[in-house]
Amino acid sequence: MSKFVMPITTAVLLFPLIAALITAPFLIYKYRKVGSVPWLHSAAMYSFVFYLMCAYFLVLLPLPADRTAVVAYAQTPQLIPFQFVRSFLAETTARLDDPSTWLAAICDPYMYEAFFNVLLLVPLGAYLRYYFHRPWWQTLLIGFCVTLSFETTQLTGIWGIYEHPYRLFDVDDLMTNTLGCMVGFWLAGPVMRVLPDVRVAARQAAERGTTASATRRALTFGLDLALSQTLAGCGYFAVHAVNGSRLLAGFGIEHATFWTCECAAIAAVFALFPVITRGQTPAQKLLRLRIVRPDAAPASGGQIVCRYATLFAIVLLPAWAFGLVAGVDDIPTTPAELRALASLCVHDKTALTLIWCAGVLAWAATLTVRAWRAWRGRAPFIMLNGLISDTRIMTEDGIKQIRERTHVLDVGKVVELEQRIAACGTSLGALMERAGCAIADQMRSWVPDPAPILILTGSGNNGGDGWVCGRALAQAGWPVALACPRPPEQLSAEPARTAALEAVTAAEAHGWPFSVLVAPTPEELSREFDRASGVVDAILGTGFSGMQVREPYATWIQLANRRRFRGKLTRKRIAGARHPQAGKRTPAHAKAAGKAKDAPFTIAADVPSGVSAQTGDAALPRIYADETVTMIVYKPGLLARKAAPMTGVVRLAPLVDDVERYLDAMT
Repeated sequence: MSKFVMPITTAVLLFPLIAALITAPFLIYKYRKVGSVPWLHSAAMYSFVFYLMCAYFLVLLPLPADRTAVVAYAQTPQLIPFQFVRSFLAETTARLDDPSTWLAAICDPYMYEAFFNVLLLVPLGAYLRYYFHRPWWQTLLIGFCVTLSFETTQLTGIWGIYEHPYRLFDVDDLMTNTLGCMVGFWLAGPVMRVLPDVRVAARQAAERGTTASATRRALTFGLDLALSQTLAGCGYFAVHAVNGSRLLAGFGIEHATFWTCECAAIAAVFALFPVITRGQTPAQKLLRLRIVRPDAAPASGGQIVCRYATLFAIVLLPAWAFGLVAGVDDIPTTPAELRALASLCVHDKTALTLIWCAGVLAWAATLTVRAWRAWRGRAPFIMLNGLISDTRIMTEDGIKQIRERTHVLDVGKVVELEQRIAACGTSLGALMERAGCAIADQMRSWVPDPAPILILTGSGNNGGDGWVCGRALAQAGWPVALACPRPPEQLSAEPARTAALEAVTAAEAHGWPFSVLVAPTPEELSREFDRASGVVDAILGTGFSGMQVREPYATWIQLANRRRFRGKLTRKRIAGARHPQAGKRTPAHAKAAGKAKDAPFTIAADVPSGVSAQTGDAALPRIYADETVTMIVYKPGLLARKAAPMTGVVRLAPLVDDVERYLDAMT
């Protein structure tokens, strides 16, 4: 077993170094692509790197002591398939009718080596399916290429480092390793049912990525600082290469050239570049951050310069002044007062350095506390230089979201806006088509693989969004069950009626997985809730007001909330949902209620049913959604704090490209 322990021990010892080398590129990639770093992605990525290290070390180690060594058995490749089976059968004494010989057969080197060859790439197949989401044929191809790289590396003596092969190139290893990769792929299927979906984790990370975390900002500052120090070093050596030590020698300041290059590099990275790019240092541009005003308006050049001048004044100015004053002691023309100050700096150098370090550490401690409070969601992470310069660092997505929320219209104005858009050539039917497709796209992002979706629709045009969404999901392969209070042909609202009829006709013509539940009973609906991986609430729209939802929608909403907060309904009594009482508060309304682990992801179309889009007041009962996709512009009720438990994350679907043009025309 020592030949297995030594490579794994080597991987354990080297992994911290490799992890340190890949951390910065990994963070940059995740922050740029996703917006934040999901813990699940980090765990999967680092464990995958550790696994690859173990796999390659098991194949390559131990290395020969001499690069000219000749290993006799490894000089001729073994190209006969299933040779290990023939060798095992030729040498074994095991018999199928004699169980006493089975243990010896299992411990035979040919058997356990084949077993470990299969086992070697089982994790690779699991990673390819779970983390990288590769189909079976890509997994097969990648597994074969990886094992081919193993064997080729052995055959070439690690690509010429050793003059002769020191391990045998064996075609049986190619087959068993590739088989192991496919075994891992097959085993990952059942395991993925209990593991969190990495794509959903990435989606959640994207939601968190709208705010600039302290880690993301620290990474950008570190990268910018490293760039400035690189430029300063290059400038310092370039100046001395051209001018020697004559530059600024007349001032008698020993380190003047260094400090000049240092300040010039810092000014270029933290002042000149952001002013040119309108608020982005090089690293901020890389990680999609920007310096703006608190209302997300562009910051002026003076504010940007003030922000970083304040920061470096706190950190570097004392050290720079200390070095400058200490250096004037050698200048004969220095005034007596300045010479006395220089003498004080020289004699009390240690004490002054400790005072400066204590100040910087105290400032760093306050940064840590503020970062912790921001991570806990108690307060935004704002630095002192941000307060002085009246600037903030925000993500590009966060800036877009804040600017979108500047367009908030009352419900009556939204109706007028829709009519104006329709009058300009984009019909209400086209708007409904875009709205339903936007909801379907959001649902597919949260339920990445085809899984049952339940859509609750009302009899108005908000229900029409649900019909379009159901048709789009069914067309893409997601099984859809749509609940409606009456048959499509009996709907009166247009264009909802047309959208419903088109959805039913298209599903029947193409055989899409689309079923319609007309006035379902609580038992029927509860079974659909239990099956569903996602729920779309398209019952009541922006026109709803009042404090009580009528039937049958009240029962539907109660079932949705019970499924969300209690788990699967078929395991519990649902009789109470048949005749909901007007003032009865279900567990969904309890303050301490939490979402069940197996609850489906819920998206509300335009506004959660039972919530006023104008005021944010909530009726009884009301839908609790994970995300609300609102159309064209934000409504004031959706942004009210009291509506937040029902709306979840509010996302805007503009539906038209130039909303501002229509808004300007209205004013």
